[in-house]
Amino acid sequence: MTMPQTHDLHSRIPIQIAQDNPTEANPARVPGGENPATTAGKGEAHQAGEIPDAGLLFSNAILVALIMLIFALVGRKRLTAVPKGFSNFAEFVVEALNTFTVGIIGHGGEKYTPLVGTIFLFILFSDLIGLIPGFHAPTTNMTITFALGIIVFVYVQYQGIRANGLGGYIRHFMGPMPLMAPLIMPVEIISEIIKPFTLAVRLFGNIFGEDVIIFVLAGLGAASVATMWIPLQLPILFLAVLTDVVQAMVFAILTCIYISLMVHHDTGEQGEQIGPAHEHAAGH
Repeated sequence: MTMPQTHDLHSRIPIQIAQDNPTEANPARVPGGENPATTAGKGEAHQAGEIPDAGLLFSNAILVALIMLIFALVGRKRLTAVPKGFSNFAEFVVEALNTFTVGIIGHGGEKYTPLVGTIFLFILFSDLIGLIPGFHAPTTNMTITFALGIIVFVYVQYQGIRANGLGGYIRHFMGPMPLMAPLIMPVEIISEIIKPFTLAVRLFGNIFGEDVIIFVLAGLGAASVATMWIPLQLPILFLAVLTDVVQAMVFAILTCIYISLMVHHDTGEQGEQIGPAHEHAAGH
């Protein structure tokens, strides 16, 4: 069996996505003609485009959760009548998230701010931590993004039943015309069921693709000049910060829209339920 020449290996970077581990009979190759088994000991345990180990991503997700918990505890501990310093920043973040949520859901939307804000911050920190060398974004794992989608799905259904009752919740899927219910109801149910999948795939695809591009550009920069590393991925890193914020915002916006569609679809009784909340907010 003839082995490919070294210059051929340098001319391309393999994109391996969720493939089996290389074996001695069919070793996967990396730029430079090295085997992944040898490069793993040098600090890189996966190839360009390969999904990182699930355990590593889960540990990074736990780290993000701990960062958020510390942020919340420190911000709560330093609450004062006149906020300053870190307390002022924490209050600004909470107020911005509350304004964001109420602006999309409408009156009474402030009670959904804890969920929307937590999801937004978790996704944002998870995306940004992947830009730090040695870390990987937990959102590059479909398990984590799908878990976030399931949380939103279950919460939306719960709020729909709580706001409209079981009968109103079922009527939500029947549409405005009872005669068309046999046709509309299956479509509405299917569209509701696939929401967590669309949320998960959209977030996973964008963040995973972003990480692959950064990894490939970093490899090209290292292979282009033998004696000098050119950071070709540097411009993409600045753009990645923007896209990370956008992806977290898109997920939060869709969460707010799903909640609003479920709890506000009936403008009659629901308007009476939201009215007192609006009057209470206006009184303050």
